[in-house]
Amino acid sequence: MGPVLGKKGLSRDEILEKLREYERNDLDPYGGRLFTIAFEPGVEELREIVFEVFKRFAFKNMLDFTEFPSSIKMEKDIIDYAVFLMHGDDQVAGTFTFGGTESVFLAVKSARDSFILKKGFLTMPEIVIPVTGHPCYDKAAEYMGMRVKRVKIDENTFTADPNAINEALTDNTAMIVGSAPNWPFGTIDPIKDLAEIAADKGLWLHVDACVGGFVLPFMRELGDKVPEFDFRVEGVSSISLDPHKYAYTPIGASVILFRNKFSKIFSQFANLRWPGYPIVNPAVLSSRSEAPLAAAWATLHFFGQDGYMELARKIISARRKIVGGFKDAGYSVLGEPTVIAAFTSPELNIFKLSDEMAKRGWALLPQKGIESMKIPPSIHLTITPIHDKTAEAMISDLKECTETVKNMPLTEAEALLSIFSSVFGLLAPAEMDIASLAKLYTEAERFLKVHGGEILTALGLERGFPKEMGQIFQLLASVPPEIAELLANYVVIEMFHRGV
Repeated sequence: MGPVLGKKGLSRDEILEKLREYERNDLDPYGGRLFTIAFEPGVEELREIVFEVFKRFAFKNMLDFTEFPSSIKMEKDIIDYAVFLMHGDDQVAGTFTFGGTESVFLAVKSARDSFILKKGFLTMPEIVIPVTGHPCYDKAAEYMGMRVKRVKIDENTFTADPNAINEALTDNTAMIVGSAPNWPFGTIDPIKDLAEIAADKGLWLHVDACVGGFVLPFMRELGDKVPEFDFRVEGVSSISLDPHKYAYTPIGASVILFRNKFSKIFSQFANLRWPGYPIVNPAVLSSRSEAPLAAAWATLHFFGQDGYMELARKIISARRKIVGGFKDAGYSVLGEPTVIAAFTSPELNIFKLSDEMAKRGWALLPQKGIESMKIPPSIHLTITPIHDKTAEAMISDLKECTETVKNMPLTEAEALLSIFSSVFGLLAPAEMDIASLAKLYTEAERFLKVHGGEILTALGLERGFPKEMGQIFQLLASVPPEIAELLANYVVIEMFHRGV
C-alpha cells in the first residue's frame, strides 16, 4: 500500500473537487426523502448560521475550559434549557456530550459506580432493559464490565412490560432503563411504573429521551397524549436527550442530566497523579472541538420556544398523513407512534419493500423483529418537520411499491442467501459461553477466508454499499444474533479496508 498523501499539498479547488467525488453517492440529508437518521427542519437559513459558528469555534478545545471559558457559558445555557424541558430543579446537573451513546455511557458509569460503592463489586453489575432499548447500553456494558438483561415488552402496546422488568431484577441489578420514546417503534415506556419499581428496590432509573426530550414537551402542549417521563416522576435518576435530533442542531450534540449534582461526580474523570497538568474530563472524550457545542447553542437560540412549537406542529401533521397512508395501503401500525412510527404487514417482504422504495429515492429502515417475542418484521420511519412537505409523495410511491413487492418471485440471490443463513446457523451453538465463542470465531475466520468474497458478491457489496440494502438486512435477520453481529463486523471491516 503506497502513501495516500503526495509530496506536495493540494490546492483549495483540488481538495473540494476530491471531496465532491467522494460524496457523489451520499444521500441528500436536506430533501425530505430520508426517514432514518436525518433530522431536518427544512430551514436553510439555519445552515448558514451554524456553518459560520463552526468556523469560529472549530479550533477551540473544550479539553481546557480555563483557556476557552466560552464553552462553560454555552454549556450552562444548553443544560439549563434541558433542565427546564425536563422539569428539573436547581439540584439537577448535566453535561454536554457529542452524542446519545456518550450520554448513556456517563449515566451507566454513574449507576455502576454508585452500585459498587453501595454493595461492593461481588459480581458483575446488571442493566435491566426492555428489548426495545437502544444497543448503546450493551456497548456501554461491554466497555464497563457489566451485563445487560433484555426482557420482553407488552405485545399489544410495544412498550416496556413492568412485570417483566421486575421479574428480571436481582441483587446484581445496578440500573433500569426506560425510553421516551424507544427507537424501533416510537412508543413511550411506562416510566411511572418503572420508577415505582426502582424506588421500591433502591435502584437507578435512567430515562432514555435521546429521541424525544427536545420535542415531546411541545407535542404535549399541542394535544398529543404524552405521559410524564421526566423529573416530575419520583424515582427518575438521570435523563439523556439529544439536541442533534429534535432540536435540529448539527450532529454531535447530546445532554445527560442527573437528578442531583453529586451523582455527576461518578460520571466525570479526574487525574492529578501524573506530573502534568490537572485533568478533569466531564465527558468521555478529552479533546473536543467547541464547534458542535457552539452550533447547538446557536440553533436553540435561532428557533426559540415558538419556533420549536411550530416544528412540532409540522411533525404531527406529517405523522397524520403517514399513518393514514400506511393504513390505507394495508399496513398495521405497531403501538402508539410519536415522532417515530413502525408498520408491518404479513402479506409482503418488508426488506424488499425498503429496496423498492430506495429505487425511488426514499430511505426507510426495515426492522427484523423478534419472532420469539411476537415482534413482527416492520418498516421504521423517523418523522421530521420536512416530511410535512414530502409525506404525500412518499405514500403515493409506497402504494405502488407495495403492489410490486406482492407480485415478486424468489430471486437467485435470495436462494443463495438462504443457503448461507443455514450454514451460519449451524455454526452457532445453542448456548454461548467463552469456549463456544472462541470456537465460533475460529470457525468463522476459516469460513470467511474461503467464502467471504462470495458473501460480499451475493450481497452486492463488492463495489461498496448499495442503496438497496434489503437483502443484507434479510440475511442478518435470518441467522442467530451472534452470527449476525460477527458477519456485520466482517462486512464493515471489509468495506472500510477497501475504501468502497
